[in-house]
Amino acid sequence: MIRTLRVRNLAVIEELELELEPGLNVITGETGAGKTVLLGAIATLSGRRVSSEGVRTGAATAAVEAVFEAPRLLERARDLGLAREEDTELLVTRSVSREGRGKVFVNGTLATVSLLSELLSDALEVVSQGEHQRLLRPEVQAQLLDAYGELGLLVEEVASLHARWHALAKEIHARRASAEERARREDQLRFELEQIEAVDPEPDELESLEAEHARLAHVDRLGQELGAALELLDGGGGVRERLGGAQAHLRTTLSTTLSRDKSLSEIAEAAERAQLELTETVASLERYLSLLESDPARLAQVETRLAELRRLQSRYGPPIEAILVYRDGAREELELIGGGEARTAAQEAEQAELARSLEAAAKRLEKARRQVAGELEVAVARELAAVGLGRVSFRVAFEPLSGKTREGWEAPCAPQGRERASFWLAANLGEDPRRLRDAASGGELARLLLALRNVLRDEERGGVLLFDEIDAGVGGRTARRVGERLRWLAARHQILCITHLPQIAAVAQTHYRVEKRLRSGRTLTGVKRLEGDARVDEIARMAAGGRVTETARAHARELLAR
Repeated sequence: MIRTLRVRNLAVIEELELELEPGLNVITGETGAGKTVLLGAIATLSGRRVSSEGVRTGAATAAVEAVFEAPRLLERARDLGLAREEDTELLVTRSVSREGRGKVFVNGTLATVSLLSELLSDALEVVSQGEHQRLLRPEVQAQLLDAYGELGLLVEEVASLHARWHALAKEIHARRASAEERARREDQLRFELEQIEAVDPEPDELESLEAEHARLAHVDRLGQELGAALELLDGGGGVRERLGGAQAHLRTTLSTTLSRDKSLSEIAEAAERAQLELTETVASLERYLSLLESDPARLAQVETRLAELRRLQSRYGPPIEAILVYRDGAREELELIGGGEARTAAQEAEQAELARSLEAAAKRLEKARRQVAGELEVAVARELAAVGLGRVSFRVAFEPLSGKTREGWEAPCAPQGRERASFWLAANLGEDPRRLRDAASGGELARLLLALRNVLRDEERGGVLLFDEIDAGVGGRTARRVGERLRWLAARHQILCITHLPQIAAVAQTHYRVEKRLRSGRTLTGVKRLEGDARVDEIARMAAGGRVTETARAHARELLAR
């Protein structure tokens, strides 16, 4: 609901602030006082077009501000990035300059008109002649019929099956379109796998092959160099013999009384360890030399193997590990690609089964909708009679929906089903029914929408409804019934209603009077909340055509007391 409204410099309104209440709020006043301007100011918050011609003469900018108390609106604003988690209310401001430049702010955040429309267009509905009403949109009528009949589960089933069918159709189409590309890719992968598997590289193979190749390619030079090294270590007068002599002198020294120095023992032990290590080194060198022999055949094998590995490296990456990773990935991809026709056939069979399920669900939804449509027609007829439109014939028609997708594929039905409901009516006996938006105007349209709202009151709640001209062509008992229906609807919505009828004004929970006055040669519009005797006088004025008499006051009190 709107809690506070402020309007500045809009047409005849210089500055106006209004505290609104839940339920039914009526706005009355003389013709031309500015009632419709006030209602239009509120309507601009839904994102409708604002003209710079509405800026009050002498002002640079016109602005409308409203504070909303609505948890659902706050959640939507948070989703749109226009409110914080800690916010408990919504402050919406819209302004337009004389040059035509406009600004929108939501809780202090600059927004666009399209964002404002997305936020509030469904929460604010204007019901008046010539206005584009949400309830007049065919897709909304279809949604309301489904909500009235509690068909949500069937609607969701059809939408879900259609989504699955469409996703599978896209996949099948993609497979068909890429069949040639898949065949080319399959050939390439098979060639590459055969190339890698023919070589069959091992993770640590390259390093050992390179070491073996270096040994076989330089066997003579290695024998010479290593033989010389062995002679120096173990030949006559070599390191091993000299080290043995040094050890003998150390043992002699330690076995006599020449020295009791502990550090000398440590030196002797180090020499002992050096002797052992030297012995092992000599043994290893001798073994290596014994195995070192020229093998041209093996050298040729190693060179051939190295050449094969390096060819793979040049194509798939230097590390052997990279070649093995590519091989494994190629195997997986080939497995996915392989059997393409069989996979496509399986998907087509699955799609056919989905199509049968979708068609069956769509038929169930169609049957349920047609049953609910009859119930809705009866309920709306009762409401129309209650607001003086008993001669109006209301019908729910069904329009077939094409199953063709945006890609041009033919599905069993549309995501919404095989058909869509739309509301039709004949405003007078003997007339052919026409679409809702084309069949009524002015007060008839407003009362028709009021009737629909009351029938569907449990399906939508919590909005702000702005009624203008709902009393056109209405009087007497019918006017009272219209007022009662408005008050009934106000249990679910906040309603602002401009009226000229005392019967409607009398049933409102809150009553405002729009007044026009002159100041310094300028026309100004103000709004006053009426209570007590002031409200009695206003209803008396409306009942008596402008002249307030005691008889008119008595009639006003009677209307208020009902």
